[in-house]
Amino acid sequence: MDAPFHLVLSACVPNDSIDDEKIRSLAQEIDRYFSLLQLQSAYDSNEFADSLFRISESIRGKDIESYGPAFDAQLKAMIAARRNVQDAEPLSYAAFKQTGINLNTRFKRYFFARIDDFLAENMNMNPKHPISDLVTKTGAKSGFHVEHILSWNTENKKLFDGDEELFEQERNRLGGILLLKGKDNISSNNEPYREKLKSYANTLYWNETLRSDSYKSKLDMKELRKRHKLDLKPFDRFGPDELEARHRLLFEITKIVWN
Repeated sequence: MDAPFHLVLSACVPNDSIDDEKIRSLAQEIDRYFSLLQLQSAYDSNEFADSLFRISESIRGKDIESYGPAFDAQLKAMIAARRNVQDAEPLSYAAFKQTGINLNTRFKRYFFARIDDFLAENMNMNPKHPISDLVTKTGAKSGFHVEHILSWNTENKKLFDGDEELFEQERNRLGGILLLKGKDNISSNNEPYREKLKSYANTLYWNETLRSDSYKSKLDMKELRKRHKLDLKPFDRFGPDELEARHRLLFEITKIVWN
């Protein structure tokens, strides 16, 4: 994205003594701005570009404390316009609830890379893979691909009363997908959920949170759940209720990651 260069030039002044701090802060704000627009189906490339000029004007030569309010003002305005409401919050479950099928694959990989990075940090574990690998690697063997937890089969469609349109919409929500490495994705493609659970072992941390053995005698996991008040739990079966629970859990983690 070109946005950081434009905004950095606006925020920094000649011989700026805190230019490094400003650059870091702006990078975080831009990432948050772009990500929350994407996750709430409010992103439009032209509107996004226009809004950066308004943000640029708001932060020109200002202190770092001015950045957050400037970005939030545009974020709320764009979400409100997209939802056709008068006011909007920077992040709401009403706007997040159906997100998934509307997102491009690269952003989905980035989203789950950030979720896994959050889990690794809070469980005092090393990341399974660098964020850059999860986002950019797409090869058949070493690349990462979007995996549907609910395969397209009769058994799963019955969970949604045989409504194929509803089933397709629901299984593409963020709560119904995850990332798997190439060969793992292929091998689990059409399996029932109870078989898929086996293939999620020793993959990404987010995938493993579906499995009960990820919680047994693991103090860091217990501390993570307690510290952030997250309803992390395993699922032996997966249907509409479990998908909704996973999606809502991702919303809670999103609030922390992109705070």
